[in-house]
Amino acid sequence: MPSLAALFDTEALVPHGVCLLWRPELLWLHVVSDALTGLAYWSIPLVLTIIAVRRKDLVFPWAIELFAVFILACGATHFLGIWTLWYPDYGLQGAVKAATAAVSVVTAVALWPLLPRVLAIPSAATLAEANHRLTREVAERREAEQRARSSEARLAGFFEHLGDALFVVRATGHGFVFETVNPAFCRMFAVERGRIEGAGPEQLLSPEAAAELTGEFAACRETGSPRDWESTSAGPEGQRHWHTVLVPLPPEADGTARLLGSLRDVTELRRLQTDLVETARRATIGAMCAGVAHEMSQPVNIISLWADRSRASLEPGLARTRRAMEVILDQTRRLGTLLERMRDLARDAAPDAEPFDAGAAVSAAVEVAQRAWALDRIEVTLEPHPAAPVRGRPAQLEQAVLHLLENARDAVLQRRRRESSAPARITVSIAAGATPGSVTIAVRDTGGGVPAAIAPRMLEPFVTTKDPGQGTGLGLPLAVGIARGMGGRLSWANWAEGRPEAGAVFRLVLPLAGEQPAAAGQAA
Repeated sequence: MPSLAALFDTEALVPHGVCLLWRPELLWLHVVSDALTGLAYWSIPLVLTIIAVRRKDLVFPWAIELFAVFILACGATHFLGIWTLWYPDYGLQGAVKAATAAVSVVTAVALWPLLPRVLAIPSAATLAEANHRLTREVAERREAEQRARSSEARLAGFFEHLGDALFVVRATGHGFVFETVNPAFCRMFAVERGRIEGAGPEQLLSPEAAAELTGEFAACRETGSPRDWESTSAGPEGQRHWHTVLVPLPPEADGTARLLGSLRDVTELRRLQTDLVETARRATIGAMCAGVAHEMSQPVNIISLWADRSRASLEPGLARTRRAMEVILDQTRRLGTLLERMRDLARDAAPDAEPFDAGAAVSAAVEVAQRAWALDRIEVTLEPHPAAPVRGRPAQLEQAVLHLLENARDAVLQRRRRESSAPARITVSIAAGATPGSVTIAVRDTGGGVPAAIAPRMLEPFVTTKDPGQGTGLGLPLAVGIARGMGGRLSWANWAEGRPEAGAVFRLVLPLAGEQPAAAGQAA
């Protein structure tokens, strides 16, 4: 077996140029062909290297590297073909060819398994179609996102500008807190949003109301079903009614439970419903009173006439009998006054109603009360007020205010008899009503308040807190009728309970002249 040195021994060999008889045209044909082929081969790995360096996302980078080695080896064989034309280094040429053969076999063995995977690579047309579909899908998603943003903006506007108070509460480890509220909620409670969001119900409501609301929150969260209820609270304008709706929101990824709620002030609606029933009842009572007054007026007049004649015909010495006749006449006059007030219960608004300043009528009533009760040591004051144009008859409004003042005076005097050191004040105020387009005339006293026993029937006819024979119980009903005839209402509430200045406040709520009455024909 020849040795490796013998394989590369060139002493007994001649170059290929001898075989070509050193003919220049044949030599240069082989030289040029092999040189161009070798150069072309060696330029391909350069291109592949640039592609591999710049494209880090190639699927099979090792296949490109292996192919580059194979091309370099092929190019080397062509350059050695030029070399052996003049130098017989056939051993070196054979070794290079053997290396080229090995690289070729390895490359072929490695490439054939890649054939299915290479064929599975999408074509340019497929990629273009996929890119077109992807572009269309992106456009559709962008359009959907734009619609979602628009819808979210509309919902946000709906949340922000809805007249009902909306709020979202979040469950925490310590209870429930308001996560967000809309401006109507802030206006309803007269609190800034920054003070509400992040706070619990106990920081906004009374302890009883907060406990009730927290219980509803917990029930809605546990049952997962909507809650719908009504509640009441005491406010500056009297008792208010609230309608609350609570629905659970889908839980977030972190498991936080949230509830969406709406709060609506239905005081006017409930008041209207109550007033409709009350109006019908008062109409029935008024009709009955008018009928009774009509039937009784003639006998009372006859009794008064004959009593007066009898008194005039009595002998001068019959003083006791004359005194009896005078008592009869006094009581018949009182009964006549009562019958006249009973007729007033059934009277509607005067047809000659006209616009006038309520402040002037109220001032006149206060002046009358101040002069008449100067010896009672009761402080009657009228607070400064703006102009309040209403529609009706000034004399009737003055009469209604006088009824309220008389009622307040009687309450203050009764309390003074029980508590000699109790304050004796009656304060009258005129201010804008809670309902837009209305004015509230309030008469506030320090008489201790309306007893709970008669509170539900306080405005009914013939209901009075005075001792028997001291009142008819028609003053407040007459004020109610006057307010109703002017398109308003009369309401009342106890205030400052438990304090020395405790008493009752009666409010005449009237529509302003030129405004549509908010509760025409209502009675509180």
